[in-house]
Amino acid sequence: MKRISYAEDHVVTGDAIADAVMAYAQALAMCGRSDTIDLPGLDAHGVRRRFRILVGPASQMLTSDVRPEDDDAGDGDITDDALVDDLLARTRDVAGASPQPVAVGDEVVVDLDGEQFRPAQFDEDALGA
Repeated sequence: MKRISYAEDHVVTGDAIADAVMAYAQALAMCGRSDTIDLPGLDAHGVRRRFRILVGPASQMLTSDVRPEDDDAGDGDITDDALVDDLLARTRDVAGASPQPVAVGDEVVVDLDGEQFRPAQFDEDALGA
């Protein structure tokens, strides 16, 4: 279990959920966007409930492990596989494609005559020439 500290309060939730929330928050911050996340967790009194948090470029969050002897540890990990999958998909959508490494010695062929490398064609009549 992990504690997400956020806006002078905290929520205790499962490890996978907390990690996915942090990854998504980082991806949003990198592109200057924000979103809300609805997640299960334990409040400061150890009561299970749902939380809605706003994450984005100005979010200041941190996570910390919850020890079993902590008052707000609850009993058992909190899981939500559908939420984790959704957050990972949102993170991929926001972050975009990642560069893929090429092994040394592999031949990489780039078609410099391809469409993406051709200069733009202008209609001279439309430009008033």
